[in-house]
Amino acid sequence: MPRNASLRSGQDSQQDAVTSTDDVDKIRDIIFGTQMREYSTRLAQLEESVGKKIDKLSSDIDKRFEQLVQRLSSEKTERKDAIVTMRGQVREVEKQLKAKIAETDGRVSAEVEEVHGALDEGHKDFSSLIDKARTELTKSFAAEVTKLERQKAGSKDLAQLFTEMARALKQDSK
Repeated sequence: MPRNASLRSGQDSQQDAVTSTDDVDKIRDIIFGTQMREYSTRLAQLEESVGKKIDKLSSDIDKRFEQLVQRLSSEKTERKDAIVTMRGQVREVEKQLKAKIAETDGRVSAEVEEVHGALDEGHKDFSSLIDKARTELTKSFAAEVTKLERQKAGSKDLAQLFTEMARALKQDSK
């Protein structure tokens, strides 16, 4: 029996420990039970409130992100359209400039041709005037030469005159 008694006494002590633990829990529940339930309720409410706020923030962030994506997409489309429009405008301006340049080039070429024509005509007129002046000067010069030839004594005549004068002087000096 001592063996059975020791077994029983171990079971009794365990049962006493369980009973004393239950008693402590009951005492704790009596003293702090209402506060613990209030804290549990508040904690649950706080967790629920925080969870709702996190869900709402997540939803707001998702909405804002989606709005930002849409805004960026529309801005991208607008910029592409603006680039296409600007390219068209640049091409149009380029065509207009090429046309203006071609027109100006044609006008300048025509004016250059006109100036060349005027210069050629002026050159011809000037050459004609020079030829007329040369002809007139040549005629005038020829007339003056002829006139001078008539008035001048020929070299033979002068030589004969000088020879006669020399003879006359020789005879006078003798």
